[in-house]
Amino acid sequence: MDNKIQNEVHDDNVRKVLKDDGVSIISTEEKYENLSKTSLEEIKSKFGKASWAVRVIYNELFGGVLIQQQPGEGNRLHYHPDADECWVILEGEWEWYIEGEGKKIVTVNDIVVVKKGIKHQIKCIGEKTGIRLAITRPDVNHVYEKN
Repeated sequence: MDNKIQNEVHDDNVRKVLKDDGVSIISTEEKYENLSKTSLEEIKSKFGKASWAVRVIYNELFGGVLIQQQPGEGNRLHYHPDADECWVILEGEWEWYIEGEGKKIVTVNDIVVVKKGIKHQIKCIGEKTGIRLAITRPDVNHVYEKN
């Protein structure tokens, strides 16, 4: 077996990935999925100030998840071997580490794209809660290095 693969953990269970990244409330209910119109304000009032993730788009080609996190929260360094991923920043300030490019600071209305196979890590920074819309392949495979 390839040494690189032996040192990796693969996970395509998006609920587990989000939970392992510290998101306390995760909704993949059909109530919020694939609506012709989704209200960010309604979702914020329903799920409150805690860290949460709500899947709003889900089909055979792509999925979209709104993710709210607090300053200092984010995800673990990982990559997706089979899909690009992009995000639209809706609130807050974020730090993105993208392999080969280093760190970038992004804010409201910025769009971030990371190609498949490129390691990346996201962290909410500043004083305010952040919200981003993550868009990628549904149930995308997340690959982490073993600790």
